Formats: sequence, structure tokens, C-alpha cells
Amino acid sequence: MDEEENDMLVNQNYNQTFQFRMCTEEQLCRLHFATLEVLERTGVKIYEKEALKLLKDGGAYVDDEQMVAKIPAWMVEEAIRTAPSRIPVADMTGKRTMFLERNNVYYGSGTDLPSFTDIYTDEVRPTTLKDIENVARVIESCDNFSFVSNNGLANDVPQELHDLVSLKVMRSHCKKPNLVTATDKGNLQALIDMAAEMAGGYDELRRNPTLLLYNEPVSPLMNSMEAVQKLLLCAEYGIPTTYAAGGVSGGTSPVTLSGSIVQSNAEGLAGLVMHQLKRKGSPFIYGYVYGAMDMKTTVNIYGGPELGMVHTIMAELGKFYGLPVYGTSGCTDAIRVDAQAGMEAMYSIMCAALSGANLVHDNGYTGIGLIGSLEMLLLCDETISFVKRLTQGIKYDDESIALDIIHKVGHGGDYVSQKHTVKHFKEEVFYPDFLNRKQYPSWKEDGQRTINEKLKERAVEIIEKDAPVLLDDHTLKVFDEIYADRKRQMETEKRQ
Repeated sequence: MDEEENDMLVNQNYNQTFQFRMCTEEQLCRLHFATLEVLERTGVKIYEKEALKLLKDGGAYVDDEQMVAKIPAWMVEEAIRTAPSRIPVADMTGKRTMFLERNNVYYGSGTDLPSFTDIYTDEVRPTTLKDIENVARVIESCDNFSFVSNNGLANDVPQELHDLVSLKVMRSHCKKPNLVTATDKGNLQALIDMAAEMAGGYDELRRNPTLLLYNEPVSPLMNSMEAVQKLLLCAEYGIPTTYAAGGVSGGTSPVTLSGSIVQSNAEGLAGLVMHQLKRKGSPFIYGYVYGAMDMKTTVNIYGGPELGMVHTIMAELGKFYGLPVYGTSGCTDAIRVDAQAGMEAMYSIMCAALSGANLVHDNGYTGIGLIGSLEMLLLCDETISFVKRLTQGIKYDDESIALDIIHKVGHGGDYVSQKHTVKHFKEEVFYPDFLNRKQYPSWKEDGQRTINEKLKERAVEIIEKDAPVLLDDHTLKVFDEIYADRKRQMETEKRQ
């Protein structure tokens, strides 16, 4: 036996990746117990009769006249216990590509932005259906985005049916799992029907969900009929859903960060209780979307340092509960893709990665969460790649420490010619697509191209390239039939 093979290393403790925490176990417990007090003492208002009945029958204290449910601690902790700790998610071919479980981080785009930056004119204008198609094509081309959402509310289609049209367009141009919104229960049912058609049935969709719903209560401490109906329908069909409170600290939640966290946590966990009472074991994605009111402008800040702080604590609470975690990153208050946009996106993307949030949405948002941008999507894709290199850490095995190579090269030699360099340089060093790595003379000779010009050129290249529609004629026909059926149903409902 070689001497090297006989070496024995004992009592070794390795850190290959960062260990990043903002809260101690005691601080998490304090936030949790404060949340339980809110739910039991103040309760939540619920404008949906089935949910109120589920809560009353389940053991909550329900005031039917006021539509307020006060939920005891044991019901909350029972719901946490029955909800799954992991959620596998499949792409539209049925292949499982995301595993929402402890410390697995996946990035994607966001949902309904009313405006979009035109890729050709730089004009900020109302979002169109073509923008949603372009988003899908860009996301499909990006290696670091794992799921796709429409990133826009198309104003050139019927607004009451935009969610159905958006899913059809996204699936026509991107295979990745879909994070969607739904106007109401009827539209969500239609979206589920569309996904089930492609999955091979509702049971297969339950086993390998390709669709995730973004859903939310109303802060402070209210639950609309539409939101609760969608929540319960997801529980029934096994569609993973968020119930992500959107409290704005200083506006619709306490201005103190811990107070805002407690209220948002109460709103989300109230949703979890209703969800699990409808069907135990149905997949639920824990988390909320934090915002702070800028008292100078009264706008909801979407790129400040507080967003990363609160979402990091939220991820720690999610792991404390053993639930998959919703996250937010890659968004900016800047109107254009500029230095502010890059700074704020990098910060939130890094916080999401280090916190271990699972389903991290809203990458590519500009204009305080109101404007979509293809260039910003590409910048976020590059930024995620940058951060991935950080999270991969440094290896400390014999091959990486490279004692034999150091000895071989010796005094004054070079490493460029070594096979060890050829073998490892791509995995050890980050190589960007858009960031500058040229000295001034070379950069000038190459046309003095800025990162904004590179991003725009790449976006235009992607959307102008011929690409086949990913859906076959049969699926497109079924989608159109589901759309027509839902349209007729809505027309009937209006006449009643």
C-alpha cells in the first residue's frame, strides 16, 4: 500500500460554502411565538365561507358576523407538520428539474408588470403579449434561470383572460416550469386544465407539477374571497402555491422590520392552516414579499438593503418550519439598467443564494417592480452565474491544493502549459458573457462596447432568431378550447 493511501486525517471540519445566518435559534423562536400570538389574539379576516367553516370545524374561534378567525397555536403547528418539506417540480416535458427543499436555490422571473422597456426604442410603454413571448424566449436561453413567469400584464389581450393567454405563449417558447397568477378561481381551474392536458392527466400533474401559483392575502391581516378560493383549489389539485403577504412596512405593516416580519408571517401561516385543512399534505411554498414605504416619495421600495435582510430572515424561518421557501431577488428601483440596477440586483441575488431560499422570483424587475426589461433579465442571469461561483466555494482536496504541480513547475516556471491548468481553469475561474475583461486598447479596438450595448445586442439576437413553437397542434387546439370554454363561462356569469 502506498504511503499516501495509508494517510489518515481525523477530526476534520470542512467549510466549502458560506455559512450565513442573521437570526439565532432563540430569535427565530421569538418571531414564531409572536406570530402565534397575533393569530390567536387578533386573528385574520376571511371573506370566504368555506374557509371559515374549515377553520371553525378544525378548532379555530370564528366570529361569523365579523368574518374573523382566531387560530390557536396548535392548529398552526399541526399545519406546519402536515405540509411537505420538499416539492419536486417538473418542466413541461414532465422531467423533474427543481427540488424545492432545504438550501436548494432556483431563480426565475416575476409576474404581472404593467409596463415594459421596448428593446428597440428604450421607450417605457404598456406591456404587450409579444413582450411575454420575448421573455419566454430569453428565459429559455438563460442557463441560470430555472423557471419562467410572464414578467408582464399584456394590455393587448382581454384582461379577464390574460393569464390563460400568457400560459399558452410561455409554453410555446419555453420548456421550464411556470410560475403563474390567476385572476380568480375559474381562471385557475382553466390553467390547471391546460397543465393537466400536457402532463397526461390530473394525477400525473399532482405527482409532477409543472405549474406553481403566486397567490397572496391582503395586508394587514385580510384574505379576499378570490385569494382563498384559489388557495383551496390548489390544495385540492396538489398545485404548489405561495400565500405571500405583501405588507409594506410603514404603510400596511409595522415600520419596524421585526414587526413587519411577524405580521407577514401571521398572514402566510393563516393561509397554510386553511390550505392544510382543505387537504393535508398538499404542497405549500412558505414566504412573503417584503417592501418598505419610502416616506419621501411614498413608493414601495423594491431594491433597498431591507429587502435582502427581511428575505434572509424569512428563509431562516422557512427552514425553522421545515417548509420550502419563496424568495425575491434581481429587482431594482432604477428605471433603466444602470449602476443602481446592477448594485441592487447583485445584493438581492447574493442574499437569496446565501440564505438558501428555494423559489426566487422577480429577477429582471426594474422601476420599483413595475417595468419589465429583457436587458435586466440577461444582466440577472449573468449576476446569478457570478454568485454561483461564490457559493461553490473553494476545494481543499489534494488535486486542488496541487502540491505535486507546484513542485513540478518549481522556481520560475509557468502553469499555462500544465495539464492541471487545462483540466481545471474553467471550473475554478468565472467567465462572464457581458462583463468587461479587456484592457483599454483592446476594448477601444473592439468598438468600445458598453455592457448595456452587449445586453441589448444579445436580447435582440435571441428574439429575432427563428425558433420553433414548442407546442404541437393538438395541444394548441386543446388550449384554445379551454380558453373558449372559460370565456363562455364568464359571459354566462355576467348575465346572471
